[in-house]
Amino acid sequence: MMTTDHIEQYLNRQTLIAGDVNSGKTTKTGLILQRFLEAGYGRQMAVLDLAPATVAGIGGKLALDSGNPVLYLTADIAAPRSMGRDAAHTLQLATENARKIEELLEEFRGDRRDILFINDATLYLQSGSLELFLKTLEMSATRIINAYYGTTFAESDLTRRERRLSDKLMDASDQVILL
Repeated sequence: MMTTDHIEQYLNRQTLIAGDVNSGKTTKTGLILQRFLEAGYGRQMAVLDLAPATVAGIGGKLALDSGNPVLYLTADIAAPRSMGRDAAHTLQLATENARKIEELLEEFRGDRRDILFINDATLYLQSGSLELFLKTLEMSATRIINAYYGTTFAESDLTRRERRLSDKLMDASDQVILL
């Protein structure tokens, strides 16, 4: 069991957990979140769950017990590369995701918390504004983010953009955990 001392490695910094599909990013993020809850930080925490529902064994929301004091924000997010019929439809899905996620970012800015968890940041990076994303992150002292960073999906404009912005997110992070 992770003790409070281990939680210290995440406090007051930005941590990015990155890896390929099914590498354990969401599981690791959920374990860290659970340790923060066990340490009594629940009222200071927000979760922006940007993941789609599981599609073909890929993706999935963070599992949170009901009744905890965490601000949990999510929306119905599509999995563009898994659901898109062609490049244009894939981009359309990514653009719609960005619009929905920007509504969540706005909601968070209105009820911000000191500790922010973000599940599946790459769903926003596919079509959203890195500048807006980074400004939102700066509103919290502690940021724990996970993001796809792999080779499962075929090369495309969307994949290249996601990779480029993920690299910038890595550069903006205090620590990066590659799975």
